[in-house]
Amino acid sequence: MSANATMLYKTLYNLASKDAERDLFGTNARLAQEAFQRATWDTSVPTIWFEIPLSGPPRFDLHVAHGNVQIHERSPFSPDAMDRHGELLNWYASQPREGGGLALAYDVGDGRIEAPAVHVNVNAAKAFDVEGFFLHAGRPEATALYRNFARRLPQGWHIWYFGVHPGRSGAPIRVDCFVNKSVKRAYAVEPAAFEKDLQRVGFSVDGSMTRCVGAEVAASPFGMELQFDILSDGALGQTMGVSAQFPLSAVSTARPLWEPTGGAAQLMEFAVRSQVADARWRRIRDTMFSTAVQNGNILQALYCIPMFVKLRVRANRLLDAKVYLQAGAVDL
Repeated sequence: MSANATMLYKTLYNLASKDAERDLFGTNARLAQEAFQRATWDTSVPTIWFEIPLSGPPRFDLHVAHGNVQIHERSPFSPDAMDRHGELLNWYASQPREGGGLALAYDVGDGRIEAPAVHVNVNAAKAFDVEGFFLHAGRPEATALYRNFARRLPQGWHIWYFGVHPGRSGAPIRVDCFVNKSVKRAYAVEPAAFEKDLQRVGFSVDGSMTRCVGAEVAASPFGMELQFDILSDGALGQTMGVSAQFPLSAVSTARPLWEPTGGAAQLMEFAVRSQVADARWRRIRDTMFSTAVQNGNILQALYCIPMFVKLRVRANRLLDAKVYLQAGAVDL
């Protein structure tokens, strides 16, 4: 891990949190920096995600995502690279240049960074060696569980990313599905269609709150993602995430979404009414930035922008709401 990349991470964190650390980020900045250092190699500059709950004690989790091109160009890796995932990195680098790369996710908010989740982004891949991923991630038995789930996908769903959570109880397999626009529109008109498709993949809809959350996101102007956990017996966990995906755009066009009449603000008001968010969501606007800096001989644009809001439901209860901030550096 280079000092240059560490300094860049510090800069990104400081710019995102400088006006909202007390309300949004909490007190685990040092632990998050340690996680970042463990998840990177040499001079790599990954994409960073700050996952911030919108109620309860201020805290955040950290996701560190390495792109496909970065991994292929940097290989081969030592065994201890990316928090001892060098073998997985070398396997990934031996595969065709498809998909969006690998990420480690750390439960910084809970003070646990010893067993990060490992996710692979397959959104752009025409084909992907699922068996190879699970083998090199230490979960060879998960291939059948994943494929059984994938075969049940309704029309209009596709898998965005999947991975393993060794530090979580039961070590579930995490699968995230993106819903296409036409199916999303159908859910907004007829929530029963959403319920039917959830039952098709094996998620038990046991009350009106699941339908309500699905309808709220489906009716929004944003993308719709659904997140599931597959347990060791093949059943789905009782918790499901329903996410609204905002467009990746300039801060100047993202900020209005969070103004009182913006689409993101409307989702936040739903979360407040449902008692899973409080007034701190208004500080999200303070985390956005875009600025140019000189990094050696390279001019870079540093940025931070909200990309998702995830609402989690379990047993007819809305558990929480979280915002995901994407931060990174782009060469100009």
